[in-house]
Amino acid sequence: MAEGSGSYLDAWTVALLLVGLLVAGVCAVAGLRGRAPGRVTVGGTLLVQLTVAAVVLGYVLRTVRGEEPVGPEWELWAYLVTVLFVPALALAWARDEPSRWSTFVLAVAAFTVAVMGARASQVWHGVATTAVGG
Repeated sequence: MAEGSGSYLDAWTVALLLVGLLVAGVCAVAGLRGRAPGRVTVGGTLLVQLTVAAVVLGYVLRTVRGEEPVGPEWELWAYLVTVLFVPALALAWARDEPSRWSTFVLAVAAFTVAVMGARASQVWHGVATTAVGG
């Protein structure tokens, strides 16, 4: 670990990890069963989208209050902006191509959100960040 706190697993990060990984698992199982996106998989992905929106809003409020990330600010916002779009794009894909493969796209999107959300928290807390040029 570089500088910063050793623990980055705050409540929002844990919630995002749990929701993302649970939805990824549900969507993967549905895809393996040959199912097109349905109420459960689309609803789960919407839950992931809402959770991501809440997490991003939390970071915005922290920043407005004057708090700053320990890691690079550009990296934090790159993760957060990207992760905000992932579930929405996966849902659009699932709507346009309602096949079992779209269910796998929802699974990958949920997993990606969980990982990228955790990484954004690491950047905020300065876990595993390195200085440029040093």
